[in-house]
Amino acid sequence: MRTVLLSKSDELYLEKCAQEHSFSYGIIIGHQADVSKSIVVHLARNSEEDADLEDLTDVRLTIRDINSQALASQWLSASKMCPGSFDVIGIFIASVRPDVANERSEEFKNAKKVFSDVYDLLLKTNNSFGVYTTDMAQTDFVFLSYSLADKTLLCKNYTYGNGGTFSNMDFRFVEKPFEWIQFECNYDLDDVIPIVDTTRRINIEEQFQNIISTIRKYLIASEVFLQNELIDDTMDLQTFIKKKKLKDDKLKTNSTTSAGGAANPSASSAASSMHLLSPIDSSSGGVIRANIIMPVKCQLDNPMDIKVREFSGTLRMSGMIFSRVYCNPRNSIADVKRYLRDDVLRSLITRIQVYCDGLTDPHVSNEAVYISEPPRRVFFAIPSDGSSTSGNAVQFSEYLFRGEAPTVVVAQAKQVLDVELDPETIYLDAEGLPDDVNFNSMQTDTEGEESRRLTSTMPKRELSRSLYMVGIAVALLVLLASVALHYTMNG
Repeated sequence: MRTVLLSKSDELYLEKCAQEHSFSYGIIIGHQADVSKSIVVHLARNSEEDADLEDLTDVRLTIRDINSQALASQWLSASKMCPGSFDVIGIFIASVRPDVANERSEEFKNAKKVFSDVYDLLLKTNNSFGVYTTDMAQTDFVFLSYSLADKTLLCKNYTYGNGGTFSNMDFRFVEKPFEWIQFECNYDLDDVIPIVDTTRRINIEEQFQNIISTIRKYLIASEVFLQNELIDDTMDLQTFIKKKKLKDDKLKTNSTTSAGGAANPSASSAASSMHLLSPIDSSSGGVIRANIIMPVKCQLDNPMDIKVREFSGTLRMSGMIFSRVYCNPRNSIADVKRYLRDDVLRSLITRIQVYCDGLTDPHVSNEAVYISEPPRRVFFAIPSDGSSTSGNAVQFSEYLFRGEAPTVVVAQAKQVLDVELDPETIYLDAEGLPDDVNFNSMQTDTEGEESRRLTSTMPKRELSRSLYMVGIAVALLVLLASVALHYTMNG
């Protein structure tokens, strides 16, 4: 039987939601530790209807009254913020009424319809941008219903399909905080994709969809190295950590012995360089570095299918995606690799979605040079106890355009995740802003009449300075003429 692990802070949060709002609902963000166990990482109450209610404590809502559209919107927004190792795994309800935690009540029967409606909305919304994973999308979800009246929690597994079905699920509250192992990697984008659309006006959103499909294909065919080593997928993470710690301790001992014994610069240098490749970066709080190695692009296709074709244009992707995921020691190495790939793909899709949401017209001429600057990724910590930030807390992410302030992240985190943030605690330096020099060089290197016309409309520095000096000279001449005319008339 599948089991859900919750912390004591989750129980306190459910109790708080029921006490302060009488009836609350929201999303469950969790992590798949293994085939049979899921960990609840964060509970986030949906607050979309708070603005329409004068007294939040005087709410007579039931499961039937849940706004499926608001819940689906929160679900999608939270999915964009989650690292690749976390997902929205279900829905929770907290109420003062006892019947919400009774599976034989009429109230509970409405929960299945809510799940079905939300999932249908998710499929409809996500249809244009594909899935957020390089693996199979999940179809089993968690339903938690907490009753403050008798302090009971009902936990069920929901399976989508044919109207949906509920099955039994075990749950357990854990006293100790959950252990997380942090992985980081940089994924470099430097690809050129042909534009096969032959129309004069090209739809940018459709071309971005081609980017997503291409990168997803590359990621599926890629290999992930952990601290410059190719690890067997079947090994569990806990075993990998133990072996690496033993190896790292041995390297430290050899390095100390070499430095304390007879002077041997070459041996000491070799030991130091090997220590740089240790699996855990102690200066970064136990972070394990990973690298996603891409295959040779032409090997992804059949060599016999290679043809020479003429295209209307090309899409050039340039930049870096910073990835940060958190894994449980029970995860396998295959899980870690999939989470890193999913995080890169999810980050790319989210940037494109956020960028396209701000477009007034998604069409552009195929003769123009169109430069897009998607938002960059910033990180913020989720408080481990629901009220104060912990140095070991897991981090979620949000996306900021050039010139946007961190207060945008604060507002979004409160609305979607029900978390209070201090703008000073937001990590803004994971990804840098792109250089304007790169944009200018792309425009200069591009040949074509439209490109030259776009470039020639920009004011030149020398011409602006000349116009400025001419303006000053004309003003002086007018002043001198006025003075001379004044003395002539008075004389």
